[in-house]
Amino acid sequence: MSYIKSYNKYKRQISIIFIGMSVLILGFYPYCSVYAEYMEESLQLVQKKLDFIWIIVAASMVFFMQVGFTAFEAGSVQAKNAISVSIKNILNFLVSSIAYFIVGFGIMFGLSYEGYAGISNFLLYGIDTHLTSLGYAFVFFQLVFAGTAATITSGAFAERAKLITHICTTIFVVCLIYPAFGHWAWGHLFHPHQYGWLGRLGFIDFAGSTVVHSISGWVALSGAIVLGPRMGKFNPDGTVNRMYGHNLPLATIGTFFLWFGWFGFNGGSLLQADTSIGLVIINTSLSGAVAGVAAAIFGKLKSKKLDAAEILLGIMGGLVAIGAGCSRVSSEYACVVGLCAGIIAILSKDFVEKVLKVDDPVGAVPVHGFCGAWGTLAVSLFTPASAFSMTNFNRLLQVGVQCLGIIVAFAWAFSLGFLFFWCLKKLVGIRVGAEEEVKGLNLSEYADVTSWLDFVKITKVQDLNVALQDKIKERTIELENIRRNLEEDVKKRTSELEKSRDDFKKKVEQLENFAKVAVGRELKMKRMEEELKDFKKRNHK
Repeated sequence: MSYIKSYNKYKRQISIIFIGMSVLILGFYPYCSVYAEYMEESLQLVQKKLDFIWIIVAASMVFFMQVGFTAFEAGSVQAKNAISVSIKNILNFLVSSIAYFIVGFGIMFGLSYEGYAGISNFLLYGIDTHLTSLGYAFVFFQLVFAGTAATITSGAFAERAKLITHICTTIFVVCLIYPAFGHWAWGHLFHPHQYGWLGRLGFIDFAGSTVVHSISGWVALSGAIVLGPRMGKFNPDGTVNRMYGHNLPLATIGTFFLWFGWFGFNGGSLLQADTSIGLVIINTSLSGAVAGVAAAIFGKLKSKKLDAAEILLGIMGGLVAIGAGCSRVSSEYACVVGLCAGIIAILSKDFVEKVLKVDDPVGAVPVHGFCGAWGTLAVSLFTPASAFSMTNFNRLLQVGVQCLGIIVAFAWAFSLGFLFFWCLKKLVGIRVGAEEEVKGLNLSEYADVTSWLDFVKITKVQDLNVALQDKIKERTIELENIRRNLEEDVKKRTSELEKSRDDFKKKVEQLENFAKVAVGRELKMKRMEEELKDFKKRNHK
């Protein structure tokens, strides 16, 4: 009863408070709605700014990969060509940046002509009015991708190609081969309403295992074939001579720099800043790590010793292979992709050198060509079928589309590349002279003589040591062969002497037997003569 009395006592006050709150809510509701819309727009604006920041950071990391490529390539070649490789890489990036700005971006991401090529946005015209995209941040990200493709291609020509060969190749790759195939697969990234013809079929290549890496690898293969091997790489009988890089620690540092840059390469390909970056980056790192371990173990089983250069190639093979599916596969399957890529990198390196007889000083073809193709195929094998919306969630059909993309990439890049290098060879020549190659491109191609003279003081001893070690190995092999031949000859002579000794013993025994027979006959003749004398004496009497 006391509770009821209390309620009745305060009933009027409660009613007044309730009515007042209702009036306040109804009065301020329009303002709350406007505030909610304002907050939503603010959050979208913050998200867009975060996307811009992440893309710029990722692009800067990809740009930093040029440091890794330079260190890796300079350490993987002979000391007499180290400066030339460094200058070649920076010139490649300068030329590729300008070429992509003028032509490449428009062909790759402009408004599509039937899904085959872009026909707008040349010289970046219209980028600032394209409000639904990342604008210039997207352009910068794609520009450093194009620079990467150019650098990969030129690595296979190191130590014997003219400077003009590198420059012309960069222009050809960045203005035609790379952007054309890129439009077929990625033509929708800037204009979302359009797709290239491969993209319409459902081809998946998230971060460029084929678009960037395989395309560059196949162009490198065609160029290395037309260019020919370095002097001394192959013997007259076709066997391969290992031409060691002059600075393996420098190549190792370059690999670490590249590994770091790959986090931006793959992570930035999301083109937005969200939680899925974590999966992309951990898959990238795991694939590279497992690939390096696989290459080390496989190399140990193959040649009974660890080959540091092969381990570095294995790591990069894993980083290349995971690019196509790093946003879709689980971390377990990323390890499987890396495991296979590490082994493929070594096997394809031997295949390129020993079967195709192609000289690739930095392993661009096995790492980027073959491992890129494997990574593209692996997308269809290890990605959940629910991600194959363009192929009606059919895994077998997705395998076919991925294989089609791999084949088209090889046919496009290799055939056009081969034709280009053949024409360039006929027109201006693509290789330095024999004397220049022996002297080294540091002197023959560049005027930086002072730095070379300083540099040679340090590296000359290294070159002499390497040459001396090679001579010692050759002489050791020769002496081993001589020792083996002498042992065989001694065994043969000993066997012949033992046989002669046995024959001599037999003849001596025969002579002894003959002498015994002769003595016996002589004794018998004497007895017969005595008997004859006795007989005559008896008859005489």
